[in-house]
Amino acid sequence: MLRILKRYDVIVAIFLFLIAVPAQHFEWFALLEDQTLSLRHQLRMAYGDQREQAFSKDIVLVNTDEAFFRAYKSFPLRRSDIGAIVTNLKDLGAKVIAIDMLMDFPSSYGEDPVLAKALTDAGNTLLVAQAQFDHDRFVQLNRPTDELDRASPSAYTNIKSNSSLVTTLSRLRVHPEVAAQPEGWPFAVKAAAMYLGVEPHMDGTTLWLGDLAVPLDHDWNINIDFPPLPSGTRFLSQSAGISALEFLDISGLDENEREELSYWVRDKLVVIGDTSEVSHDWFDTPVGMVYGVEIIADTIHSLLKGAPLRPASPELASAVVLVLLLLMVYPMVSSHPVRRGLTVLAIILGFAGLASLLYVRQGVVLPMSYGLFAVVLSYALIEYRFYMLERRQKKNIAKTFGQYIPSELVEEMNRTGQQVSVGGESREMTVLFSDVRGFTSISEGLSPQELTVLMNSFLSPMTRIIHQNRGTIDKYMGDAIMAFWGAPLHDADHARHGIQAALAMHQGMEELSAAFIAKGWKPLKIGIGLNTGTMNVGNMGSDFRLAYTVLGDAVNLGSRLESLTKQYGVNIMISEFTKAAVPDLVTRELDQVRVKGKETPVRIFEPIGFEGEVDAATLANLERYHAALALYRGQKWAEAEAAFTALAADEPNFLIHQVYLSRVHHFVEEPPGAEWDGVYTHKEK
Repeated sequence: MLRILKRYDVIVAIFLFLIAVPAQHFEWFALLEDQTLSLRHQLRMAYGDQREQAFSKDIVLVNTDEAFFRAYKSFPLRRSDIGAIVTNLKDLGAKVIAIDMLMDFPSSYGEDPVLAKALTDAGNTLLVAQAQFDHDRFVQLNRPTDELDRASPSAYTNIKSNSSLVTTLSRLRVHPEVAAQPEGWPFAVKAAAMYLGVEPHMDGTTLWLGDLAVPLDHDWNINIDFPPLPSGTRFLSQSAGISALEFLDISGLDENEREELSYWVRDKLVVIGDTSEVSHDWFDTPVGMVYGVEIIADTIHSLLKGAPLRPASPELASAVVLVLLLLMVYPMVSSHPVRRGLTVLAIILGFAGLASLLYVRQGVVLPMSYGLFAVVLSYALIEYRFYMLERRQKKNIAKTFGQYIPSELVEEMNRTGQQVSVGGESREMTVLFSDVRGFTSISEGLSPQELTVLMNSFLSPMTRIIHQNRGTIDKYMGDAIMAFWGAPLHDADHARHGIQAALAMHQGMEELSAAFIAKGWKPLKIGIGLNTGTMNVGNMGSDFRLAYTVLGDAVNLGSRLESLTKQYGVNIMISEFTKAAVPDLVTRELDQVRVKGKETPVRIFEPIGFEGEVDAATLANLERYHAALALYRGQKWAEAEAAFTALAADEPNFLIHQVYLSRVHHFVEEPPGAEWDGVYTHKEK
């Protein structure tokens, strides 16, 4: 665990979650949070309790819309007519008349006295004021004109957007410092209090309207619970409103008409406002564009219902962020990219679902965007670290193995993501040793520059052949080459690939020798030994220098086989273990020997080619040779001598026949005995 805490991505991720706590408290990214609120409120209106959310029947809008002004034939509404509407609403039984029309300048028509008298006579009206702020510091209240201010109480209608970038109105803030002023309550708060017949007061983060407690958040905000609208309606005024034209003049109404009109407003809180397009009094909200008077009505509706949308406590909001941090521990430690991604997706969907469910069903407003933002950024950072680790690993692979194996294998390792190890492990592999015959005498006749050119001309094509057959160069030892198959990439056909490389090297040397002769150099011949077995492979060496190499008895045997090629007169020699790994390989069994330093005998072979590639004449000669070898091992010396003599006559340049003829002559004079196992012990490397 302590090691995880030292990772830079984990440290930054923890910081992101810790910074999310004050960020959501002080709403540093309110624009993003508003988007989540909008989505959650749409879900609330669609899947919440429709009866609980239905717009309050105690509130009605009396609005001046486009149809009103077409009939009125003037704009704006004259104050004398506002007074007439107020008087008529009072006569029809309206309990509170809240007028959302700012009148902070005297009437151009001198109508303020008429309106003031109507307000005074009604006695249940509320006018609009505005609170002036300078960088969130309260300055003063801009009230209606003095005459109107004396005639009716007023309250301010300021609603500020959470974001400084985009205006989205979703909350009403109750400023304690403004509430301390005379008539310093928000318009909706004052209207609701008048309707309830109480005086509002604050107690910490609770707004009291008589016995009705309205919870506020830590910044004294009330979340507006915008109600769902009936199907087919776009604005609240279409379903809970009536045109002000109906109340402009009711003198000609009979008793039934008057009673019918009274039904709309009797004992209700009436909000008068403008819903015409020319007024431009509309704002963006979580439910779309809404007229200002409708926002006021929705706010009053929320207050009278005790603010159904209640903010989560700061402690709960902080605890949720810390839980998200704990859930991110698994993506931090998992090395599986798909599991990391699925876990983070589950965290995001789970948290978003929980926050939405609480909002829709319980009305709990849990900050959502800040936690999600921390999750997404942390995940991006974690993935970036794993990407950099993978990139670094690929560079290390290229750096570590680029000098040993072909670039194609390096690309394959990076592409497939195959795990490679450089720290040392045991594997079954095939090792190859090659050496130039008589190199000392060849080099003595060359200048240093010519020797350098010759070595490059020899080593480059041989290395290319090894690489083409998926081999790894271990080292160059002067004129000798050591290579192996089966590491760093696992290779199930390592023995076959090694033999293919050896055969191609022998063929390449014949072509190369012709080129050397053309340059005036001596032709080169090489001996190649291969063995297959369990070897230790990895970066080995000292504190000063490491090399990616192989060690073990199987490696030593491969080196011994290369040395034995000279004694048997063959170009390539393999062990019985390599032959067993390639069943379709056509070989000549050379001997069964004990090499220097080993007690266990091993059979050695010369690879000829693969089945289907060797001609009939060669196969016939091999059959004659193996028959002669069987006679030798059966101690039938006369028959063996005759057989090898015939073979030597047909293949005079093949040293192996002379080797066995020499042994036959020796055993004729000194028979090995009945318990002889046919094994020949070599005293030299």
